[in-house]
Amino acid sequence: MKVNATYEDDLAAITAEGELDSDTAPLLREAVDAALGQSARWLLVDLQGLDFIGSVGIGELIRAAKYLGERGGDIAVACRRPNIIRVFEISGTKEMLHLCAEEQEARARLLEARCQFQAACVQQEGDEHGQAQ
Repeated sequence: MKVNATYEDDLAAITAEGELDSDTAPLLREAVDAALGQSARWLLVDLQGLDFIGSVGIGELIRAAKYLGERGGDIAVACRRPNIIRVFEISGTKEMLHLCAEEQEARARLLEARCQFQAACVQQEGDEHGQAQ
C-alpha cells in the first residue's frame, strides 16, 4: 500500500492506494498519527486508489474519527469504488466517516464543518466576555 499526506493549516489530506488490510493498516495509522501530531483537526482520507479495505482499515478510520471528534474536529472519506463503498455500508460506518464520492466533496464538507466550529468558538468567546463584564 502507498500512503501520502499533505497539510494545509489544520487540515490534513491522506491518500491511500492499494490494499488496506491488517498488514498495511500500520501505514495508515502512522500517517494519521503524524497528521494529528501536526495539530490537524480536520482529516480528509482519499481512498479513490484503494482496491481493498478490511476491518482493520475501517477500525483505523474509526479510531481517527473518534479522536478528532473528541477535539472538535472531523473526518471525511472520499471514495467512489463500489466494492469499498459496500464495506462502509455493511460496517455501518458510511455516515460516521462522512463518505463522499469525490475528494472535492469531502474537502468542502470539512471546510464547512471548520467554519461552523470557528463560528461557535467566536460565539463562545463573546459569551465568556459578556459574562466577565
